[in-house]
Amino acid sequence: MMTKDRGYGEKLIAFDDEMDVAELAPPPEPEVPAEELDPNQPQKQLEDQRRGEALRQILVNRYYGNVKSGPRRDSLTTFSNGPLAVAAPGKTPTVVSSGVGGRGELSLAEVQCHLDKEGASDLVIDLIMNATSDRIFQESILLAIALLEGGNTVIQKSFFQRLTGDNKSEKFFKVFYERMKLAQQEIKATVSVNTSDLGSKKKEEEPPDKDTPSRNKVKDVPVVAVVTEEVKEQLVEATGVTKKAFTTYRREAEAEENQAAADGAPVPPADKSQEEGEMSVIITIMQPILRLMQLLCENHNRDLQNFLRNQNNKNNYNLVCETLQFLDCICGSTTGGLGLLGLYINEKNVGLINQTVESLTEYCQGPCHENQNCIATHECNGIDIIIALILNDINPLGKKRMDLVLELKNNASKLLLAIMESRHDSENAERILYNMRPKELVEVIKKAYMQGEIEVEEPQEGEDEEDEHAASPRNVGHNIYILAHQLARHNKELQAMLKPGGTYGEGDEALEFYSKHTAQIEVSGQDCA
Repeated sequence: MMTKDRGYGEKLIAFDDEMDVAELAPPPEPEVPAEELDPNQPQKQLEDQRRGEALRQILVNRYYGNVKSGPRRDSLTTFSNGPLAVAAPGKTPTVVSSGVGGRGELSLAEVQCHLDKEGASDLVIDLIMNATSDRIFQESILLAIALLEGGNTVIQKSFFQRLTGDNKSEKFFKVFYERMKLAQQEIKATVSVNTSDLGSKKKEEEPPDKDTPSRNKVKDVPVVAVVTEEVKEQLVEATGVTKKAFTTYRREAEAEENQAAADGAPVPPADKSQEEGEMSVIITIMQPILRLMQLLCENHNRDLQNFLRNQNNKNNYNLVCETLQFLDCICGSTTGGLGLLGLYINEKNVGLINQTVESLTEYCQGPCHENQNCIATHECNGIDIIIALILNDINPLGKKRMDLVLELKNNASKLLLAIMESRHDSENAERILYNMRPKELVEVIKKAYMQGEIEVEEPQEGEDEEDEHAASPRNVGHNIYILAHQLARHNKELQAMLKPGGTYGEGDEALEFYSKHTAQIEVSGQDCA
């Protein structure tokens, strides 16, 4: 690995005879302001500093073109786990070209292609496959995302050629497959504890004399009267899993406290982040991984869409199915059923869930019929989770952050549309309709429209116009209406319900509004089935 890294370093900066002469020749006239050098230093140290600065200047000129000498400039760009952000207001980050031509501004795509020529894509692939620490792995993923940002087809082609040409794909995809499996195991081990914390927080918020009133309140709640046998089974199952996980957690915590007391060490306080439901690094690393896979499939890249599903190796890793199973797991289907969906989605993990849904959407768009079928016909509850995200009220998150819930519903509706995109059969639509009641879908559309009317009457101060149009209730309702319109071609009951003045006349205003603002245009190329 060190040999490869050195090879890439030699490729990025080539030392030629001119630099060797510069290093050995007497130092030129000082190009560094005198005030930067301490005159009280020994003469040899001063000469070494001048020689080093002269060499630095040559390297800078070789890489960036002719740059005037002077003190080192501060970087205009700050780097974080997110996108690049400008550090100094009023200054535009400028990327300068190397070699002949001097300074010149480059676009993001040109910088990406330049780095790719110098071997950055190969370096990223090697680092991902051979990373020995989580930090190196995470930074390698972030670099890969930066190279692919914007859907650069040149970088996509470079990744594909490297993975297929050098038979690296099996090891490369195995890394992601194992990370996904590990994250699912971590979720199953911790999600039950988080739901039990939710119950304890509710108890803390109640008044001290809560025993008698609480029993009276339970009797007054009408929801208890309509609990079905299926929901009861889910509650019993979830309770058992929660109790088992909490018992294990308490046993391990007590053992650690007893050991610390025996050693005479102070007992450490409870982890605050754990109490607040923070996810471990094993789970959070999935967000950049899924973002990378989304960018690999950007621009409807058919080769990479199929490659994520099937690598034609001895050991094949279907990351499309694995992503769907990850969504199924993080939304709680494997531990408690769809009836408890709202308990598993919170402010801490909703961003990761959104990224998972967006990646699945990119796997299908184009369309890629094989990936559409893979998602629609998979044996896990993934497709039912996506439907539930649209139909169900996601509480308690919806009471505090309705904007996050709307974004999630919006992305879920786009995913179902992607699964049905440009299909001439009814197989996937029937699979979606199997667990979806038409009346519920229409009610969600009407509810979103009415919620949008309230927001129009009472606009929030400081709300940007862009944010308003991104995932506003009315726009989310329109996307769900388009989904219902597509499904109605395969269901006569839904088709009748979408007509204003039908069997269910209440809320016709919403249906009339969306009907007037909806049209269908489908463009298909030679490569589309």
